[in-house]
Amino acid sequence: MNQVDCPKHGNQDETFVCQHIVQGLREGQPYGFFYPANSDEKRPSAWCTLCNELVAEESGEWTHQVLEVAQVKLLCALCYDRAKDMNLEGDRKWWEFWKS
Repeated sequence: MNQVDCPKHGNQDETFVCQHIVQGLREGQPYGFFYPANSDEKRPSAWCTLCNELVAEESGEWTHQVLEVAQVKLLCALCYDRAKDMNLEGDRKWWEFWKS
């Protein structure tokens, strides 16, 4: 896996997310976190609720128009994990918080 030098976390595995997930990290605001359920990757590419709705409107295709809205961004693995946790925290069962 390729590495990225994150200003906050140093040298980490690279991941890819839509611009809205990055915006959510900056604002501390969850915008949703979707990724392919059938992926074998530890941190598959992820996208927000808006991008998920746009892809659904395009019959599940990542069209040029959807990609223009998504504006895929590079994140380090730890920033990805932070975004995922922030967005999916409400989906966790009470006992999963003990694993954090």
